[in-house]
Amino acid sequence: MTLRIATFNVENLFSRPKVMNFPTWAEGQPYLDDYYRLNSLLNQEHYSAADKREILKLLKRHGLTAARPQSEYFEFRDLRGKLLKRSKDKPPVVVAEGRGDWLGWLALKQDSVADAAIQNTARAIAEVNPDILVLVEVENRPALQRFHDQALEPLLRAMGRPGYGDSMVIDGNDQRGIDVGILSRKPIVRMRSHVTDLTNGRTTFSRDCPEYYIAVNPNLQLAVLPNHFASKGSDRTGARRRIQAARVQEIYRGLRADHEYVIVAGDLNDNPQSGALDALLTQTDARDAMSLDVYHGFPGTYQRATAAEKIDYLLMSPRLVERVMQVNVFRKGFYAPTKWESFENITKDTKDRNQASDHHCLWVDLDL
Repeated sequence: MTLRIATFNVENLFSRPKVMNFPTWAEGQPYLDDYYRLNSLLNQEHYSAADKREILKLLKRHGLTAARPQSEYFEFRDLRGKLLKRSKDKPPVVVAEGRGDWLGWLALKQDSVADAAIQNTARAIAEVNPDILVLVEVENRPALQRFHDQALEPLLRAMGRPGYGDSMVIDGNDQRGIDVGILSRKPIVRMRSHVTDLTNGRTTFSRDCPEYYIAVNPNLQLAVLPNHFASKGSDRTGARRRIQAARVQEIYRGLRADHEYVIVAGDLNDNPQSGALDALLTQTDARDAMSLDVYHGFPGTYQRATAAEKIDYLLMSPRLVERVMQVNVFRKGFYAPTKWESFENITKDTKDRNQASDHHCLWVDLDL
């Protein structure tokens, strides 16, 4: 039988934080930096005088000191106790002495993803028609199931293709609700999460590195490890991606002792030349689908698909590499008219709204 496996960063299916909807990552990064810094300060057991000044500075910067704050990007939830004291004639002051004095937090406001973009995401998946699909940047399982039922399955049905009986998303470590998930036509028989893994006392994975065990047939079980490593916006030096790659290497090697068929897939947020992913790319027996001789095409998987934009991977154990029939990348969901044809509703004027994703869908056919 032929089994098609794919990975696709869909950049959230139905909603995403507004700060992630800027045209470029650099424009949204300062808001994310302030979000993480303010929540970090607010969660401290004791607020020093310097902490209080910084808390107030960050709240003021985003218009969050009013009794009814009106911020475009943040929602400040002050539920019990009191963080601030406000008066008509004086500027607000932080009166709480620490986390124990009040209950509340800072949340990121969400924005709906354009309907055309959702539909084009579904079109891309339906065109590729994988039997097993690793998804990156999925809000939660209900959102994934809703996307499947309302957008994807009707397209597949119209094409005479089946939908996906199994869908799963395990809540990860990203507070924005950016997780990794899976759709499968073959039954998921077992799963394991690594969401609580620690490295030097810090959570290892930005999201998770779940293990999904899929019964391809009665005699063959496939282990699939979806991943989404730390971005270059939050990990500029690649130090955290190195740690994550090293931990996935350990997990992969542990699985290889008992499993011949293992796949590590997803958005690793760096290219092979950087060195940050060497623990996986050069220090295991796994090989990336796009590095095989059967692949002929642009080297990247993101935006204009240059070599520096190769950040999505399908890494396979040796027995799977032996069974590779073809490898390709589906790119019609992104606008690059000098390089490839896009969907008809993705044009110069509509690309920002209608593109399926900045990423392309990487897939491999296996003779199993």
